[in-house]
Amino acid sequence: MPLSTRAYRIATGMIALSLLAGGPAAADAAASSSSGGPVGTAAAGSFFADVKTGHWAERSIMKLALQGIIVGDKGNFRPAASVSRQEAVVMALRFMGKEKEIDAEQAVVFPQTFKVNTYYIPYVVLAFKLGLLNQAEEFKTAEAQSKQEWGGTTASREWIAKLIVKAAGKNDVALELATKGSSFQDAKSISSGYVGYINAGVSLGLVKGVTAQKFDPLAAVNRASAAIMFSRAQALAPVSYPGETGGVLTSVNGTTITIFTDDGMRSFNLAADARFYKFDSEAALKSSSELQLYTHVQVLGGGTDALFVEQTDSEPQVKSTEGSISRVAPAQNTIWLWDGERMIDISYDSTLNIKTQEGAKLALTDLKPDSQVIVKTDTFREKPSALEVIVKSAPVSKEGTGTVSAAASGLLTVKTAAGTEETWPVGAAVVVLGWDGRALTDGLAGLKAGDSVSYVVKDSQVVSVKVTDTNVRAASGTFSAYAGDILTYVSGGKLQSSYLADNVVLVIPGIDGPVLSDLYKDDQLELTLDAAGKVTQINVKNRSLSTLTGAEILSYSAEQKALTVKGTNGKLVALQVTDKTKVELNGQQVPIATAASLLRQGQRVSVGYSGSDAVLIRFVYQYSGTIGLLNTATKTLALSLEDGTSVTLPFDALAVDWYGKTGAVLADVKVGMKVTAALDSNQTKAVSLKVHQNVQFKISTIDAANKLVGLQPPSGTGIALNTGNLSLKGEDGATIPFTSLAVGQTVNVTYAGQTPAALTQVGVRFGKVTAVAADSVTIQEYGGSSRTVALGTGFSIIKNGTTSSVATAIAVGDRVEVRKNADGAVVIEDNSGMKRSFWKLENGQLLVKRSSLNDSNYRFAVSETAVITAAGAPIALSALVDGDAITLYVFGGKVLEVAKG
Repeated sequence: MPLSTRAYRIATGMIALSLLAGGPAAADAAASSSSGGPVGTAAAGSFFADVKTGHWAERSIMKLALQGIIVGDKGNFRPAASVSRQEAVVMALRFMGKEKEIDAEQAVVFPQTFKVNTYYIPYVVLAFKLGLLNQAEEFKTAEAQSKQEWGGTTASREWIAKLIVKAAGKNDVALELATKGSSFQDAKSISSGYVGYINAGVSLGLVKGVTAQKFDPLAAVNRASAAIMFSRAQALAPVSYPGETGGVLTSVNGTTITIFTDDGMRSFNLAADARFYKFDSEAALKSSSELQLYTHVQVLGGGTDALFVEQTDSEPQVKSTEGSISRVAPAQNTIWLWDGERMIDISYDSTLNIKTQEGAKLALTDLKPDSQVIVKTDTFREKPSALEVIVKSAPVSKEGTGTVSAAASGLLTVKTAAGTEETWPVGAAVVVLGWDGRALTDGLAGLKAGDSVSYVVKDSQVVSVKVTDTNVRAASGTFSAYAGDILTYVSGGKLQSSYLADNVVLVIPGIDGPVLSDLYKDDQLELTLDAAGKVTQINVKNRSLSTLTGAEILSYSAEQKALTVKGTNGKLVALQVTDKTKVELNGQQVPIATAASLLRQGQRVSVGYSGSDAVLIRFVYQYSGTIGLLNTATKTLALSLEDGTSVTLPFDALAVDWYGKTGAVLADVKVGMKVTAALDSNQTKAVSLKVHQNVQFKISTIDAANKLVGLQPPSGTGIALNTGNLSLKGEDGATIPFTSLAVGQTVNVTYAGQTPAALTQVGVRFGKVTAVAADSVTIQEYGGSSRTVALGTGFSIIKNGTTSSVATAIAVGDRVEVRKNADGAVVIEDNSGMKRSFWKLENGQLLVKRSSLNDSNYRFAVSETAVITAAGAPIALSALVDGDAITLYVFGGKVLEVAKG
């Protein structure tokens, strides 16, 4: 049924709404209403056609209309129209619930100067009788304004403030504050006799200034503002209006709402266009689900229908009792609880919710004797009833299925088919089986987020987990062959074949950009497979590659494909060149047949070899190493190379290329720096230097298709980097695939001159400081173990915006981020946390109360392994309630710790 039809029925059949619109039309409509005739009705779905959803006075207008205090004219409310004195009087009397005391037959004679519309005369008479208006004062005002009708004159802000304070029964407050000066800068404009009422109205929260400094006492009051003022006053002078029910909200869904009233439980049907509000906002809630259970609510409607529901406070009417279960008597719907001093019998009904501290749903049969529990009972019934039981410890046994959210630190978190998350401790002897039925060698750590699992809980611990489906499968074996898109390998003594994914990643230690043809028979492989069983990554585990940098060719036989070289350390190595040997010239791969003529005696090459097989031959056009000698007098450059050898090069002049340093010259280059020295065409002299420079970034975006990463420096504009030809390394220096990179990671990009040469992940640790020494700091990592960080030289500690080089700048209990900067020095950055007020959990996010309407920083992603504490003791995230004072510790874009209190 549309809202307009309901409003009409309530008006005529229940509430007898009266009109307050002003002018002759208002009087006619009001008379019609009072005699049972039709009144102005609202537009369907919006109540009043000119009060759209989101109007700044929406809640107050709708509530007062349903209470019969105001109503519109021909479907409109005219919120911007001014309120006359006589209209305000009617509004005040209806607000007070006094309209039934009107004597319409009473003969009244007012002074000739006191003019009131005929319809409003009995209302004004009653207002005089009740002391709502002072007859002498109003007659005097009318006489002073004899050219205007007293009743039809617009009510001023000071006049209506006085009226509302009296209507709310707070005249004594106004008298007490009459001698106190007004805080408004335009106080001199306030008429005699009104200061106390304005002071009272402001202190009681009934009226406000037009600004913080200005009250504007003689300005007109529009209808929307008047509605808000009377709505505020209802908190001070509650009146029971027809069609209104107050109570405690006990349940709500999309179609019905149930509240506990003085007469017991009452349920209402929610109209399709019903509105829901909270006392602290005029804006409608998105749905009934945003109402907080067990708080006080006000329901307006007709019969068993609810058109308007307002939550009138934020304090749940519940109390918590902690103790141990003695017994449960289902036949009597009673739980017997020992609280440490006495036995308590607590009633319950079918709506009782039972769960673990982690939020896992339990049944009544799970409440075993001696289970440690927290029972939440209501405080609004004469005999309280249990609403919720939280089991702190009990021997819970069950079986379940779901999707892994997290598996770390001895805890397994699974999202069930219902969308709820359960977190269980994992037993030391847990059996974890993979998708292929074999035990996972890494146990719990072998589970991955997104894995579908079945699990068994016994005595509140997970004793077994079986992966039923996974997006990432693993296999291992020895390489046999590949043909087209099929890889063949031997696993467990049996020949196995798997299809290769389109973008399969191959990682072979010591080889940049390897291809499938670089695989050797009997290579030990570790395979990653997708849900379809296709191989997405191949890691070669047993390949050992030796290198000689800048070796001199002694001989090469094209017929025998035999190469003999001598390293810069004098070591002689004889190698067999094969069809799989890669040959690079100036960074480009060339066929061995093309390169044969260049493999002549005296030529310098860098070679990588496994056993006696040449894997890589790279013609030397540059050397990379650390400067051991730079003599500009003798024009000599000595480098210590990465393979442990050294090389000495003459030079005539050296150009210098240095990232971030414009106009660099040779004098800027120092011993100990790492550089790349480019050679002349004869491979005998150095002609230029590229200084190696590490620059630290955070990954902001990932483009997997094009192998592009967006990088953001600590300050300034971000860059896009193509990693296709870069060496990618983990924090341990091992080669990693592109898929190991992720948004939010900290990385160092190594530049050789202006050219990026490598990208290395930087290890970042988050935790709580547990010990501080002069040369080390110990932290308890979130989701991990204790770690002692050696500070070394050049370390820095950042706290409260200040950088220090003294370890004592950090203290036990501080939450910190630990990493190394681009130069390898330790950086410890303090995180003092954000103090906020908890609101609710929504879709895996933690929401806090906004400090203002413009505050957009109120949603936070919570890590699966986040630590939640109260007074230092761990609690469940679900234990937080609306209004709790909390401190959030956010690292890497996620909440890792929430401290209550």
